Amino acid sequence: MTGHAGPRPHLRLGMFACCLFANAAFAQGTDADPATVIAEARAACAAAPDSIVCVNATARSEALMALVIAEAGNTRDRGAFIDLVRAVLADPSPEVRTSAAYALAKLGPDATDTPVLLALMRDPVSNVRAGGWAAAWMSGDAAARLVARRLPLRPDSTGYAPDDPARDFDPDALGFPLPERVEYLRLTSDRREASQLEFLTPAPRTEVMAWAAQLGQMVPLTDLLASDPATASLALGFLDAMAFGDPQVIRIAPDGDRPLRLVLVYQDILFGQTCIAVVFGDKVSLVPPEPAEVTPPDPEQPLDAAAFYEALLDQSGFKPDAPQDESDLFASIQMAYGYGAEDYLELYPEGAYASEARAIVAGPRLILDDVIYTDTDIIVASFQNLAPGASASLTLLNVFNDYATEDGQYLPDAVAGTARFDLAGRLGPGVYMIDATVRLGDDEVNLRRDFSITVGLAELATDKTEFAPGEAIVVRFSGMSGDDQDYVSVALAGSGNASYATYAYTGGVRDGSVTVLAPMTPGSYELRAFFREDESVLRASLPITVGGATSVQDVVSPDESVTEDVSVPPEGIVPTGGEPSPDARATLALDKSTYAPGEAILVTYSGMFGDPKDYVTTVAAGAPLTAYLNYVYTKGALDGTTTLVAPDTPGAYEVRAFFRESEDILRGSVAFEVR
Repeated sequence: MTGHAGPRPHLRLGMFACCLFANAAFAQGTDADPATVIAEARAACAAAPDSIVCVNATARSEALMALVIAEAGNTRDRGAFIDLVRAVLADPSPEVRTSAAYALAKLGPDATDTPVLLALMRDPVSNVRAGGWAAAWMSGDAAARLVARRLPLRPDSTGYAPDDPARDFDPDALGFPLPERVEYLRLTSDRREASQLEFLTPAPRTEVMAWAAQLGQMVPLTDLLASDPATASLALGFLDAMAFGDPQVIRIAPDGDRPLRLVLVYQDILFGQTCIAVVFGDKVSLVPPEPAEVTPPDPEQPLDAAAFYEALLDQSGFKPDAPQDESDLFASIQMAYGYGAEDYLELYPEGAYASEARAIVAGPRLILDDVIYTDTDIIVASFQNLAPGASASLTLLNVFNDYATEDGQYLPDAVAGTARFDLAGRLGPGVYMIDATVRLGDDEVNLRRDFSITVGLAELATDKTEFAPGEAIVVRFSGMSGDDQDYVSVALAGSGNASYATYAYTGGVRDGSVTVLAPMTPGSYELRAFFREDESVLRASLPITVGGATSVQDVVSPDESVTEDVSVPPEGIVPTGGEPSPDARATLALDKSTYAPGEAILVTYSGMFGDPKDYVTTVAAGAPLTAYLNYVYTKGALDGTTTLVAPDTPGAYEVRAFFRESEDILRGSVAFEVR
């Protein structure tokens, strides 16, 4: 055991056990009486403190302590056990610290636990570091999760013995001595395999910069990215200003067996200390060739609780001399993944965090075209300040649980490309994020931006609000989703969303007009808009009146309505008129003769055959009869109006009419132009 004066039984065991031994599930897992275990250990150690009996008794009490703490976490009873678990996070026993970290992860850490979690993730014992990392991932504090995301790979857990500092890295591989008081950040040990080392030091940044200046000329990493992107790409991950602030870099030329090295100095935002990173241009072995003799820790050295918590405060990540309003603003910028850094610089151009804010602005950035979207919008994501050749993988996540939606895109050229996420009503209201992994060569950087989704609403308008029974109602709409299953209906006022009397599809455009028929039964009605045939959300409504006495007989209930997709008529339905005559023709009229690309075309038709498969379509002028672009079925109506969409390419076009999906005979046509 280390960290206290000799073996000793755990006195806190009874505090947990008094609550847990009443729990049947725990009682079935052990028959040990904690009072007896403690008494036996005390007696053994009092009689012979250096004996093997004392050591074994203490080990048994610590093992039982770890088991009890684990059960405290398993109960999920936060109110009963959270304070007890917190009290042993700094226990001298690594077994107890590890068990407490995992129990805290289950009970739910909050912002008050973050300083302790930062300390646990720098613990000399690998199992403790892994427990602190797990608790950080489960924390409700965004700052703790930022640390875990910076170090996304689970730390190796190799046991409860403290790591051997001589096995951390090979100092000879560096080619220069490190300054005093540096601590190898063991959470980044996986990056050692990629020829990269990171160190923390409590020394002021100015002192470390003076040391680094002896190695060569120092420039901002963002400047190196602009002047020598190939070299800067070796340290691409350090351009994440949310974690590393404004890194300064020294380029050390190859020397003998040592390749090009980049030495970076920066203020580690998350751990709140100055950091030194060394990145090698080629793969080199940084593992010491052979174990070295290490002086074991002094077992008589007691835990200095005051120094421990003073160190925690030093790791807060904020500058103690900074004005509170600046610290609060910079904290919000961190939580928003850099959004608002420009605002900080505008308010405080020489503020306490001005260098960090400038680094955020100058470094790689994920840019969204907005921060609030409706559930029908398209999100456009792009990047700034990337070196040529960078690629990016983007994923849309739920911000609260990192649940990945099915939305993912890959940009082979992240410098020039943009990613478009069409929400199309697939995600409900809430807070989401775009997570982007940017890669250049073997290096990568993770960028994120939050955004909100709200319910999208449309607008409906008519020239009047009173109509005669059966009268055509021209409805202007805007803000529709653009789906070809969007529609406008007429329904009895106060009826359920799925009820309707008449309806018409909008033709897959966001803004335009459509014609519906007024019900034959007088009464109070509503015009309603729905997206994608989804009646769960009413997107717009407009009250209208059909003249005469009120009646509800013509209103179709959900159970009586046609359930098939009316944009594609049911098979086998034949109108009572038999086969259309070869000489039968329809009449078509358009609301104008020239349209802009994508504009809605209002088509008035008459003399159709009345079959559900009668349809009208847009085609290029002179195209074969079997050609089509945008088309709409007339749903068995002889006369009426519908909406088509003008093609995107300027030119000469026609609207054509066909009966019963038969293109053998052109039943009607009218020309128009797109320009």
